[in-house]
Amino acid sequence: MGIDEAKRALQDDPSFRYRGDPDVQFLPLTEIPLIETEGRAFIDRAVLQFQNDSLAILSLMLDRRRLDYFSVYESLVSQYGEPLRLDPGQAVWEDASTRVTLERPLTVKYIDLPALNARVEAGRAEEALDAITRERFLEQL
Repeated sequence: MGIDEAKRALQDDPSFRYRGDPDVQFLPLTEIPLIETEGRAFIDRAVLQFQNDSLAILSLMLDRRRLDYFSVYESLVSQYGEPLRLDPGQAVWEDASTRVTLERPLTVKYIDLPALNARVEAGRAEEALDAITRERFLEQL
C-alpha cells in the first residue's frame, strides 16, 4: 500500500490514534518516509516505513500489560506454522515476499522482502561507490 492509502487506513482503524501528517516523518539522514503513531488497546505504537511510496516495514509495539510474548507467539504459529528461526530474542516466519518477526520484549514486524533486498543492494552499491571514490582520492594526493 502507498503512503496515502496507509494514512487513510490508519485514520479508519480504531486500533490507532493517527492524527494525520504531523505523524509523518523521515528517517534521520535519509529520504525514507515513515509514519509513527500511537495505538489503542493492544498496540502501544506503530511505525510504518515506506520505500518508493510503498509500505516496506510495519512495526507494532504491543502493550505488554495486556499481551504476553507466548500468547502472541502461539497466535502467529496458528496463522503461519512453526517459525523458520527461533532464538531467545525473536521468532521469524518467512516466505518469498514477506518476513514476519516477533521480537522481545513484544514487537511484531511485517517486512516486504523485495523492498528490504532492494535497500540492502542500494547500500552495497553506495559502499562500493564510496570505496572507489576513496581510492581515486588517495591516488590524487
